[in-house]
Amino acid sequence: MRPYAVTAPRFIIAPHLITAPCLLTVMMLAWDLPAPAQDSKSDAYSAAKSTYEEKVQPIVFKNCSGCHTSGGHAGGLKLDSFETMLLGGGRGRLVVPGKPESSVLSQALHYAGEDLKMPPRGKIADAEITAIDAWIAEHPVIGQPGVSMSKSPLNEEKRSPEKSEAAPSATREVLTQAAGAASAQITPEKEAFFESKVRPFFAKNCYTCHTSPPSGGLRVDSREAILKSGKDGVVIVPGHPDQSLMVTALKYTGKLQMPPSGPVSNEDLATIEKWIRDGAVWPKTTPLSVTSRVTPQQREFWSFQLAGKPAIPAVPQEWASGEGAAKNWITNDIDRFILAKLSEKHLTPVQDAGKRTLIRRATYDVTGLPPTPAEITVFLNDNSPNAYEKLVDRLLASPAYGERWGRKWLDVVRYADTDGGSGDFPVPQAHKYRDYVIRSFNQDKPYDRFIREQLAGDLLPAKDQTKDGTFDDQHWQNIVATGYIAGAVRFEGRYSYMADSVDNLGSAFLGLTVGCARCDDHKFDPIPTADYYSLYGFFASTSYPDSGTDSARYQRGFTHRDPNVINREDYKTFQAQLKPIQDATEAVMRLPGTYDDLVPQLQARRMHLFEHVPDFGETAYAVREGTPQEARVQHYGDPKDLGDESPRGFLQVLGGQSLPSGTAGSGRLQLADWIASADNPLTARVIVNRIWQGYMGAGIVATPNDFGRRGMPPSNQALLDYLAHSFVENGWSIKTLAKQILLSHAYRLASSDQASSDQASSSSLANEEVDPDNTLIWRHSRVRMDAEEIRDSLLADSQLLDRTPGAAHPFPAQATWNYEQQNMFTPNPADYQTDKRTVYSMVQRTVRSQFFNLFDGPNVNVSTDHRGASLTPLQALYFMNDPFPKRCAANLAATLLASSASDTANVRAAFETLYGRLPTPEETDRASSFLHTAAEAYAAHGTAVHEATDAAPRQKALEDFLKAMFASNEFMFID
Repeated sequence: MRPYAVTAPRFIIAPHLITAPCLLTVMMLAWDLPAPAQDSKSDAYSAAKSTYEEKVQPIVFKNCSGCHTSGGHAGGLKLDSFETMLLGGGRGRLVVPGKPESSVLSQALHYAGEDLKMPPRGKIADAEITAIDAWIAEHPVIGQPGVSMSKSPLNEEKRSPEKSEAAPSATREVLTQAAGAASAQITPEKEAFFESKVRPFFAKNCYTCHTSPPSGGLRVDSREAILKSGKDGVVIVPGHPDQSLMVTALKYTGKLQMPPSGPVSNEDLATIEKWIRDGAVWPKTTPLSVTSRVTPQQREFWSFQLAGKPAIPAVPQEWASGEGAAKNWITNDIDRFILAKLSEKHLTPVQDAGKRTLIRRATYDVTGLPPTPAEITVFLNDNSPNAYEKLVDRLLASPAYGERWGRKWLDVVRYADTDGGSGDFPVPQAHKYRDYVIRSFNQDKPYDRFIREQLAGDLLPAKDQTKDGTFDDQHWQNIVATGYIAGAVRFEGRYSYMADSVDNLGSAFLGLTVGCARCDDHKFDPIPTADYYSLYGFFASTSYPDSGTDSARYQRGFTHRDPNVINREDYKTFQAQLKPIQDATEAVMRLPGTYDDLVPQLQARRMHLFEHVPDFGETAYAVREGTPQEARVQHYGDPKDLGDESPRGFLQVLGGQSLPSGTAGSGRLQLADWIASADNPLTARVIVNRIWQGYMGAGIVATPNDFGRRGMPPSNQALLDYLAHSFVENGWSIKTLAKQILLSHAYRLASSDQASSDQASSSSLANEEVDPDNTLIWRHSRVRMDAEEIRDSLLADSQLLDRTPGAAHPFPAQATWNYEQQNMFTPNPADYQTDKRTVYSMVQRTVRSQFFNLFDGPNVNVSTDHRGASLTPLQALYFMNDPFPKRCAANLAATLLASSASDTANVRAAFETLYGRLPTPEETDRASSFLHTAAEAYAAHGTAVHEATDAAPRQKALEDFLKAMFASNEFMFID
């Protein structure tokens, strides 16, 4: 269901309003499910079911328990009953009636295929296979189960003939998901997780014993081998970590305890549980032959080619003359590229958005805030030819622009205010990087400079130090910018910091899944493992700050603004007092067993010392130069199993530059120069695509972090390349690019072209048939607000928003830090509440706030290239019951009542404030009637003991009305 094609309901439906029969009806309508069949096939169905339960089901229960019965449904297949067997699984239908030789079930049991042999631990008895084959052959017609899996004729016609037989139906997918089935489909995210987390775990902990020869008959170097299991039983049940022997062994809770060296960390255990829960995916063999040397043929893929600037398309013939002439539609070169693509597919763009829609859309897209009623009125009354351009210029000059677009960049670089390590230590200095990003967007800092500062700001030329010896403001901000590298996820030891830095470098700046080459050559893109460790060497040669560990529960290695502080006597004295405490702590923690009596005493001494620590001046969560070194290839990602050196250099497919002989230092500055070069075919394309996505709802490349072979191809490569070239020509200016997009006619299209309130025009319906996802931009894509926009809108509309920039968070002082793996930093959310914009909220890496969980906030442990946009009943309940929207509604209600005593005027003001439009006469009448009725009810029954005035019932009624408006689709969606 696409939002432009169907009028969205005015309000989200709360779950208590849906009865069971109603829900069943909705499900049948949504899935195109006909009523249970009552035709002549019913007898055949009953006969097949009866003989199945008699002859086949005992064999199934004997051989498939765990994986496909008793709660298991590996591969999306459940065999607990005849009905679920007919549903099939991820490979489609299990049985072709009357034809055992064509049935997936029979083929798997006979071990007829290379990739599907069931059960995996060995063939079942020949007599049992014969019995199943005989049952299939006995029933050439099975008929229909109680719920038909047939699709509607329309859907059947759209499905290609070659795919119709194998593809599982939409109904099967829905029912399988409803049953909690784990899909074994390998998505790019799951593959990246496997290569960066799971394969290194097996290499580090299991490969020594469980490869060849396999200890206990168990191999763990492929999915098939693990599913085959060993002498101890079923090792994993995909989708069910709680039923998997591997998890039990790793927890050390049963007779079998692995690995023998001792329990793994909680993070490793969580990794394996997540992997099994997600279907235990394991990437297949590579379809792209990648060797240590990248070939010219491998460089021919479109994104690895530096294309010339495309010629601007000519006006399509059908638009060259007449009333619909292109000159009346085209406002800049973007429109020419859009129009050329639409003409190829014979598509017609929809009508333009109205001025109210346009100002609401542009204001949210540029600033993340709603327009005020006064701003809307000014725009509506401005009839000058450049009224819209003046609006765009005003918005781009607003400080709110950097807050909006800075947050988008923070998504990409997985920003958080805690480190994510074993104690999830707070990083009070992290906000400086956040503020640097916001300031950079507001200053329209050239993007190539932005890259260099984040990767090598500490190495950029600096002015002389100030008179007091501290770094000057410009160089200090450059140092703060390297908080990008310092902010690496810290779930494991130092090696994981560097691996995460390489992964994010690839995703954020290059749009490549470089991390997939950590353990083996990339499965799809020409990135050999040696290239991965060539990048790894830059970060191995870099010194990361330490925000806290189980043993050293304080900050180490942070950068001082005054670099001479280390020569001060009070600094030397403090370090001399701290060192023996820390040395003793580490020595005790290396001893076998537990020393709960000694460690607390040492930590108490350390905490007492920090209570009296001198002021050493400002510090930054930044990186510094380390010991220059070449990384060695880590076999299977195991830092203890090292191979050949891989000299520092750039990816071969992007040029393969090497550090000049005699280069001193880490080489990060050279790396930054290679990435920020106009000759790099990816950098400009990737950021242009991100900016386009932010304004148009989807990128020209729909996978912003993956421009490789597994990513989506560009919907309009000529436009992408043109914008990338123009971007570089315009000095890498993001604001110039943004204005170019905002002023295009394509941006100003309506999100629908409806002839009436519920019927789209014939041209829109025709467009939908050809381009249902609007990849060619024949309309504007309707989008749901992201979490920050929702919260900021509540604050702004209720006049509670504090527009001053954020500052440091009120974290506890280091003198109180006693965090460790079993006692993590656990903040009280109330201590971090603020009425500032949401971008300034404290973001904890290990625990996502309830609000961000509810409204699809970013996952700060990985690069987030786009947000989800769920719409759930829980969101409606949040608006009606959570204290925050209640407070916002109360403040807005009080403001409206103070300015007007009329219910009609209050309704009008509420609509203008929250929706950016005036109510219709019918909406005014119904809303006024509700306010009157609700106020009378509150007056009759009382609202609270202390509310005795006449205004209290009216305010409570208005608050209820405003909360309902908050919960509406019209509030949450932007057309």
